Amino acid sequence: MRSLWYIPALFAIIVTGIFSSGCSSYATPDISMDTSFIQVNASPDTGNITYDVTVKLKNSGSNNAYDVSIMLLLSTPKDLPDYRFVHENIDIGTIPKGETVNVTKRLDLPMTKENYVILSNNQKKPDVEAKITKVSSNIMG
Repeated sequence: MRSLWYIPALFAIIVTGIFSSGCSSYATPDISMDTSFIQVNASPDTGNITYDVTVKLKNSGSNNAYDVSIMLLLSTPKDLPDYRFVHENIDIGTIPKGETVNVTKRLDLPMTKENYVILSNNQKKPDVEAKITKVSSNIMG
């Protein structure tokens, strides 16, 4: 009678190979961002200038981007005295592969009287930054 001790070991090797064959990792989404803004209001009483800031997020990767969140930062130019900023965290959600999502937020940028004069007359432009704070390539997070 032959010994069949190798059958459970062979079965374990086959099962391990099936579970580890390319199904455990996902391609990383490739998200690019462009920002733009327009001035919608300037209030000399408060010293605030209101901007509509648009962030265009394009997923050019080979996988969907799930649970995407960004941080949007609008600030006075860093070369001006009395640097001021405002920020907002924005939940985007899912960006399917090959698609673009646009998000627009209205932000009030507080500033000093001197900086208000410079920015309200368009002598300088505010700085805008957008950074991805969270993204997953797996729907399970």
